[in-house]
Amino acid sequence: MVISELKDVRQAAKILMQAQNTASQDMLKWSLNGENRAIQDVASQLAELNSLWTEVQKEFTEHLKDYKYQFEVILEGERHVDQARNHLAACEQREMKIKKELKKAAKKATEEEFRQLEIKLMQAESAKDLAQLEVLDRIQENEALKTMRFKQGILKISEAYVELANKCAIIFGAQRDISCYIPDVEGHDLHEIKYTGTGITKQAVVKAKDHIRQYRHQANHLIHRPQPTMEEPPPPYSLNYYRGDAGSFNINSAAFYPTEAGANLYVREHSPFLDVIPCRQRVLANHPLTNRSNPRPPERDIRWNELDYEENLSGAMGGTKIE
Repeated sequence: MVISELKDVRQAAKILMQAQNTASQDMLKWSLNGENRAIQDVASQLAELNSLWTEVQKEFTEHLKDYKYQFEVILEGERHVDQARNHLAACEQREMKIKKELKKAAKKATEEEFRQLEIKLMQAESAKDLAQLEVLDRIQENEALKTMRFKQGILKISEAYVELANKCAIIFGAQRDISCYIPDVEGHDLHEIKYTGTGITKQAVVKAKDHIRQYRHQANHLIHRPQPTMEEPPPPYSLNYYRGDAGSFNINSAAFYPTEAGANLYVREHSPFLDVIPCRQRVLANHPLTNRSNPRPPERDIRWNELDYEENLSGAMGGTKIE
């Protein structure tokens, strides 16, 4: 049913394309029979656009043909599955038939005839087992093929419809622009109206053709990229780390590590120690705050002379010594 319906869709698309082309050619002939320059020029340019639109529709019908072919391949795989199932049914019937003959031979047949029937039954059971395995293999193979072909067909026909819609917008957008250059005759004397859109309408057609050509070129070089997977963000974007120009700051441990200008420092916490990992540039290993052997900045050696204690204290508070 699907294949026949898709065939009708493709045939209907061809009929619509032919009807549009015929209508455009008839409109061009009608315009040439008159003496209206505006109508003649616009009808001529619209005929060019219609030819371009016809080519676009022909390409789309080829995509419909390819879409139908995907289901034909799926149907061929299902036929192979049906053949395997029919073979299995024949093997089961042969097994049942031999079993019935074996029951009858148990009373009348000789020992040699009975042994021959048992051998036939074993062969029939073996053939049935092989047929069952073949059916399972055919079903699995067909399901994989069906999934692959169905996905491929849906993706391609979806892209074909998107391409058709975009090219349709380009062509009929140009047609709309061309129609705007037909002069308005309301409230004006027809002999005083001059048509000046001949060159502009041609440029609109050329521009539409260029856009269609560029669209094809981009479509031929289109690269499908795999969808990105959701992963944990890298350390610079983690919620527990802050990277500044002066250094890195671990929110959990509240440890700050200064770096060189432009250095890229990642701070990670490994209990019970902090591990500083430099990237691209070295860390200031000798800096007092990054040197593990000296985690704190050196304290200044400040000593007061006991003899001049009062004088030093007064000077520090802004006082002046009076002698």
